[in-house]
Amino acid sequence: MAQDPGPWAEIFNQRGALIAFFGGLGGAVRSAALKTTWRESLRVVFVGSATSFGVGTLAPYLLKPWVGDLPEGIHGALGTICAAAFLTGLIAVTMIERWVDVSEKEKEK
Repeated sequence: MAQDPGPWAEIFNQRGALIAFFGGLGGAVRSAALKTTWRESLRVVFVGSATSFGVGTLAPYLLKPWVGDLPEGIHGALGTICAAAFLTGLIAVTMIERWVDVSEKEKEK
């Protein structure tokens, strides 16, 4: 008799690992393009990976304003999710830094 996988097995599965990997890869590309230090690169890769993992399969829908409409039925395809995770990892640090700057400027007012 097969056991029902628990919530941890449902969250931390192979799809989640792929999403985190491609998000970290997007962060690595950003770091390489900007020629950051190795400490900054680790931070960017971690943020890209964690953000992509957190957003998960919603990434194609969240990136819709930038990438446009996707063909019917392709939103759940593994390639689409991995590509969206890469883009999320690529832009996550920049977006988070901008949100922090805006919130700090609002606090100063």
